[in-house]
Amino acid sequence: MLTDAKSGRFVTQRQVPQLALIKVSIDTKSSTLELSAPSMPTTLQLPLHPQPGVDLGEQYKVRIWYDDVYGRCCGEAAQAWLTTFVGKPIRLLYKDSAETRLVSRYLPDDETCHLPPQSGFADVFPFHIITDTSLDHVNQHVPLPLTHHHFRPNIVLSATNSDAPPYDEETWKRIEFDSSEDKTWSMFVTSRTPRCTMPNVDLSTGTMRSDGEPIKSLRKFRCTDPGKPTYVCFGMQATPQHAGQVIRLGQVVTVRERGFHSLTQPL
Repeated sequence: MLTDAKSGRFVTQRQVPQLALIKVSIDTKSSTLELSAPSMPTTLQLPLHPQPGVDLGEQYKVRIWYDDVYGRCCGEAAQAWLTTFVGKPIRLLYKDSAETRLVSRYLPDDETCHLPPQSGFADVFPFHIITDTSLDHVNQHVPLPLTHHHFRPNIVLSATNSDAPPYDEETWKRIEFDSSEDKTWSMFVTSRTPRCTMPNVDLSTGTMRSDGEPIKSLRKFRCTDPGKPTYVCFGMQATPQHAGQVIRLGQVVTVRERGFHSLTQPL
């Protein structure tokens, strides 16, 4: 996570839209995380799995909405690279593995959800689901084409049924993933995802659109949560039922339980 080195507050594309221009890649051979940007003459290379006391420095506390989260500084080289790009002191933090951030809202009972959900620097839950069918429908009602990158999911699902309705995921409560070991495992779908202004960032220029789109258009048909009827919602939050599972490209996902979602408390 990026934080303001002076205030300690987390920094996103809402405050610094040019962050959209940073390209992130993983070199599996060297096990490094690589950051590059159009205006930067060098590529920032960092260990993919930094070790405390070796690659990580001082611990810092960051407030993410309603939670205090602890991270460790990824070093002076990362801070210098990001500070140069952004134009103000920026620190890169790695989630401190010694600290736990539990998520307790919108969950089934303990007997059903055996794994206390943990999250890192995400807004709330560790997984964010978007479906191609719903994104296609959104693109029929906004003045500019949108991609998954505008909404930043880490799970994208495509329907095998051409008649699948858009936003069907808003009725899901538990979905099941097939595994290569002839076993299945489940993920709980916990709530809708309220949207901030970040989809308004032009990803090609790293600037915030002045016309308020696409949130302006989304507000006309995506204020759909009964608990927060003024919130623009798109995508679903989720958490796994058990630890140690693997998600892979092309995996079959089946809806096992459906139900009602309402944002009755803060995410």
